[in-house]
Amino acid sequence: MRRITGRCQVTQAGGETVREFIPHPLPPSRPALALDGESAARHAEAIAAMARLEVVGTMVPDADWFLYGFVRKEAVITSQIEGTRATLQDVLTFEATKQSERPEDAQEVCNYIDALTYARGEMASPRGLPLTMGCSGKPING
Repeated sequence: MRRITGRCQVTQAGGETVREFIPHPLPPSRPALALDGESAARHAEAIAAMARLEVVGTMVPDADWFLYGFVRKEAVITSQIEGTRATLQDVLTFEATKQSERPEDAQEVCNYIDALTYARGEMASPRGLPLTMGCSGKPING
């Protein structure tokens, strides 16, 4: 059975007409979400991991400081998939000194970090741009 997970609507954002996806509240009610077997085990693991993260989160003075290393590590891994060879050490050195053994690759990773920082700022701002991939491939005015 195919589940409909939300609806699309056309809106204005940043002076442009865009489609946005409005998800239905979670958990779904029709049909109700059933957790059994492997799904239940994975759910329990996820809940335990969230609890550990919550504990660690109380030990850091600032959420941005906490995310700093994770964001950079993820940017390094993502860019390596696309062929860059920068390491986390390369990126940290480049951010601190603008020098690196692989400056082009380190800059590429920093571009990912800048894009994420921009997106987080836009989503946090009441007047910021929405996070959207659209609701269909059809032109808005077509």
